[in-house]
Amino acid sequence: MSQPTPRLPHQTNDIFLTDGGAETWLMYKRGFELPEFSAFHLLNNPRSAVALREYYMAFANVAVKLGTPFIFDSLTYRASRDWGALLGYSTQSLAEMNHKCFELYRECAAKAGLAAENTVVSGCIGPKGDAYKTNQDLTAEIAKAYHAEQIDTFKAAGVDIVTALTLNTTSEAIGIARASAEAGIPSVISFTIEKDRKLRSGETLKQAIELVDAATSNAPSFYMINCSHPVDFGPALASEPWANRIRGLRANASSLDHGTLCQLGHLEEGNPDELAGQYVDIRATHPKMNVFGGCCGTDYVHVEKIGRALLAAA
Repeated sequence: MSQPTPRLPHQTNDIFLTDGGAETWLMYKRGFELPEFSAFHLLNNPRSAVALREYYMAFANVAVKLGTPFIFDSLTYRASRDWGALLGYSTQSLAEMNHKCFELYRECAAKAGLAAENTVVSGCIGPKGDAYKTNQDLTAEIAKAYHAEQIDTFKAAGVDIVTALTLNTTSEAIGIARASAEAGIPSVISFTIEKDRKLRSGETLKQAIELVDAATSNAPSFYMINCSHPVDFGPALASEPWANRIRGLRANASSLDHGTLCQLGHLEEGNPDELAGQYVDIRATHPKMNVFGGCCGTDYVHVEKIGRALLAAA
C-alpha cells in the first residue's frame, strides 16, 4: 500500500512547523566543527550523526505533541556541487549524502510517530556562493544549470518540495524556480534581507517577489523569509497582494546584523517567548502565513514556543 501524500503548505491554511538553526545548534550546543558550514557532512561521523538524529527527533516530537505537520529541512543546504567539492565529494558521493539526509528525516518521522500525511520532506538548497555576499556574476541561467543537479537528486529521492533558503539575489531565485518547475517539484523561495530591509542585490521584498514571479510565470508555490529578524522584516511587509505570496518565516533568534552574528563566536539565543509573540503579531496581519520555524540561534525550544503561541492565537 502506498504512503498517503502529505499536505503541502500552499494547499491548506493549517499551521506547519519546520526546524531551526541546525548549524548553530550543532556548533554551539553540541560542540561540533562544521567545515564549510556543512551540516550534512556530519553524517559521516557516528557521534555527530547521533546529534543530528537528536536534533530532528526533538522537532518531530514537538510536531506530534502539538498536532501539526512538520517540514524536515535544512540538512542538504550545502550539499551541492561547489560546496561538496571543497569537502572532497565526487558527484556520486554527494548524491549519496543527499539521499542519506532524506533517510534520516524519514527515520525520525517514523520513530516519533509522525503521521505520513504530516511528514513533509524538503530538499533544501542554499546559495551557490556565500549567502552574505553578493554574487553579481550569477545569472539565472547559470543558477538554473547549477542547482538542477541537486534538484535532480531530490527528485530521485522522492522529496515533496524544494526549499531554497537564504537567497540574496533574484537571479538565483529565478534559476532555482525554473529548475524545480522543470523537475516537476513544487518550490519555495526564501529571501534574506539586510538592515535596510532589502536584499543584498538591492531589491525590496516587493520588487524581488514581483520580479521572480514575472520571470517564472509564478513558478514558486510560495515565498518565505529567513535568516533575518522580525524587527527588520516586519516593517518590510505590507497589506498588498505581493505580500500574500509570503507564507513562511524562519527568523534569527537575534536582531544583530549578519556580519556581527558571524563574528560573535558564541550563540545568541534571544528571547524565545518574545520571538513567538512577534510571529503571532505578524500572522495576525498576514493570515496566509502558515510555515514557521527558525534560523540562526534557534532550536526546538523556540519552535515549540512559536507553535504553541500561534495555535493558541488561531
